[in-house]
Amino acid sequence: MKLTRLAITALALVLAFPMVAAKKSKAVAYEVTYQTVNRGTVGGTATMIAAKDGRSVYTPSAKPADPLVTLRVPEQRYYIDYNGGCYYVQASLQNGEKVSMQSKFEVGKDLTDSGETEKICGYTCKKYTTTINSNKMEVWSTDELGVAATPQAGVGITSGLVLRVVRNGNQIEEATAVKSLTKVDDFWPESWGKILERSDYQYAMNNSGVFTVPVFDQERICFNGAKLPEGELQADKVYPCGGGTIILKKVTMPVLKGDYGVFAEVVQYSEGDAYDRTGSVFVIPTGKEQSFIDAIRKLDSTPAFTSDGVAYHGLVSTPAYDAPIELMRFFTGFGVRQFNHVKVPGQEWVDSVLYKSQVTPLVSHLQGEVWIGAYIGNWDAKGHRVSLKLKYYPDDRRHVLYNYKHAVSLFNTVNYLEQDGQPYPLYLKSDSLKVTFTLDEDVQNAQLLYTTTGHGGWGGGDEFLQKPNTIFLDGQRVISFIPWRDDCGTYRNNNPCSGNYQTGCSSSDMSRSNWCPGTVTNPMYISLGNLPAGTHTIAVQIPQGAPQ
Repeated sequence: MKLTRLAITALALVLAFPMVAAKKSKAVAYEVTYQTVNRGTVGGTATMIAAKDGRSVYTPSAKPADPLVTLRVPEQRYYIDYNGGCYYVQASLQNGEKVSMQSKFEVGKDLTDSGETEKICGYTCKKYTTTINSNKMEVWSTDELGVAATPQAGVGITSGLVLRVVRNGNQIEEATAVKSLTKVDDFWPESWGKILERSDYQYAMNNSGVFTVPVFDQERICFNGAKLPEGELQADKVYPCGGGTIILKKVTMPVLKGDYGVFAEVVQYSEGDAYDRTGSVFVIPTGKEQSFIDAIRKLDSTPAFTSDGVAYHGLVSTPAYDAPIELMRFFTGFGVRQFNHVKVPGQEWVDSVLYKSQVTPLVSHLQGEVWIGAYIGNWDAKGHRVSLKLKYYPDDRRHVLYNYKHAVSLFNTVNYLEQDGQPYPLYLKSDSLKVTFTLDEDVQNAQLLYTTTGHGGWGGGDEFLQKPNTIFLDGQRVISFIPWRDDCGTYRNNNPCSGNYQTGCSSSDMSRSNWCPGTVTNPMYISLGNLPAGTHTIAVQIPQGAPQ
């Protein structure tokens, strides 16, 4: 009986092998399922179709929605054409556009056969090694299936089917199943969409979730006496005003669903003005009875405080008026572009200056329809050209720097209307700046965004003097500090028309009261702690020099 059972078993085995071989011979393609493991943590899966005609497609699995991540990565597919020696990556961007990149390859290039073998999913694989940007890579490939394909073409392409890729010994993508297919739908794209260079493709991918709102495009800011017209102002139209040194535009911002980091991006160059000037980008709150638009039309119609007999209108917020909220303060270089013909050994002047700052703490004022303004204080008939974009970058809540619910306008003492007759502020010489505000509810971890820069020829020039700024909240000193910049020489190539002294120093190199020509001045973040509901007063003291 034992002999009979053995004979039957042997016969069954002999018959079984031809049946498996026959099944394989009918396969036109293989479907491979991959699993990723990163430092011991199991990740997502992916699928690859490897056809015997020399083509393959690799599709990463869709990642589960992460409530902490605003960004939705565009869907990508990876294709290889062994006959043409080319691999492709195609993406569907959030706007519906398809883009792709293409790259030639050589089978086996930069791969070294280690001589090691191992079975993966029942198939004997050879181990190849390579190094990419100091990363040690392993590529495990089998020739037993008669197809060639890989899930990571950028690592290296073998003549077989790659079933495992290992990066630095701890990042692994490995096949968990191989399935033969007797038929397969044509997976090759009818069109590659817009074909881009590798760097342009990656840029398109990285920026596919970014909202860009163009506000100004090379608009002139100069001294020409311009004023706002009477009547209702139109949206999406640029209005020069304030004597020509302000431009305004009503624009529609995206209503955000999720967390975004918001940046203001300004590009500026001179068309006639040779000097360093105060620049500012601001938003005009319009939720109260009066706004800064009323101040532009008739300054003395807005609330004022009086110091030494002088009324200062429109600088502080009241229950009926909001001062403009500054998004960015920047300072033009000395004559960039217009005066680039000036020769200074060792210097190559920039064509224009880019100023870029994150303004996310003020995002509550940058949704829906808003009035945006830009200002450069100058007295030149040709002045400057300015472009402005606001960019909304999808954020990862695990890395969010700002988590502010709302920003409240308190004061803004930039002399926006100086070229239209606004008196130069002298009140700090003998007084302090005071503003009272009311909170409807308790506020946790309140912060004061405080931007300060010293200017003018007062007492030897506050521009070049260190002056302490002291902040009081409800009569108690919160902080006292000296705002100062010692790094102005870093930006010499933004300043072709800067004065050069016999000492070897240039004017734009000199340290200043918290600003440098051709740079942005960042706000200070001053912690006010937890504020109870009710009325509070903030006071600012700076020892301003005497007029000269």
